[in-house]
Amino acid sequence: MPLVSIVTPAYNAAKFIGETIRSVQAQTISDWEMIIINDGSRDNTAEIVEAFLADTRITIHHQANAGVSAARNNGLSKAKGAFIALLDADDTFLPDNLEKKTGALQKDPEAVWTYSNLRLIGEDSNACGPDTNGKGENVLENLLLWNGEVIPGPCSNLVFRRRVIDEGVKFDTAFSTAADQDFCLQLAQKYKSVFLREVLACYRILPGSMSRNIAVMEKDHTGVYEKAKRSGAFSSGAFRRKCFSNLYLILAGSWWVNGNNKKRGLLFMWKAIIAWPPAFFSLLKKLT
Repeated sequence: MPLVSIVTPAYNAAKFIGETIRSVQAQTISDWEMIIINDGSRDNTAEIVEAFLADTRITIHHQANAGVSAARNNGLSKAKGAFIALLDADDTFLPDNLEKKTGALQKDPEAVWTYSNLRLIGEDSNACGPDTNGKGENVLENLLLWNGEVIPGPCSNLVFRRRVIDEGVKFDTAFSTAADQDFCLQLAQKYKSVFLREVLACYRILPGSMSRNIAVMEKDHTGVYEKAKRSGAFSSGAFRRKCFSNLYLILAGSWWVNGNNKKRGLLFMWKAIIAWPPAFFSLLKKLT
């Protein structure tokens, strides 16, 4: 049984998957397995991965295209390690990523999952902006408040004990753009975390990689918050209303700026104020 299983979904990932795999092979610990789920790629992703299979720690599994959440769940079901790490097919680990994250969990038996700061890289694999820093305090509350980058790039950052999967945590295939947010909320609601205040992984920013489909964003993120409400994630009614108000403000700005739909932007501004009246003053500051 390997110490850690790395789960990597891959869809038309030929351009970067080789670099991603090499970053795993460069880890300072060698006791790992890498499970790559080829999610119906139509490019030569599979052929590139097959060139690495002489390293028997690496395996590839093929499925008809079902989306990234289904691919991650497929990989999680095959993981044998005591710990599981997530890594997307265009991102990379720094060499000591797995050593430090598994080490942090081994040092704290009560901690179940861990994450770190991230480096943003561009198409050329060079840093393309300031490092993205997470938050280690009040993780669930900060996630629900949408208080900045609490867990940067979670699907190339998280390492957790495999008991998480045994106890039913998985990616919800009902969500696309918000599936990682939902997964983090499940972890934060149930388990203690450890935050490492250093850069241990790289998240690739590509032209057009940021979603401009505001309708999907609205459906997904409101769905995640309704699911969190049903699961009892909010500590009080007042806190829930404040969190929903923050979500509505984000959706208002997204519709207004990126969605070019000021009518819907105004609708969400109104919803934000109704949910949490002090949001009016936040809006006033932004508009003046």
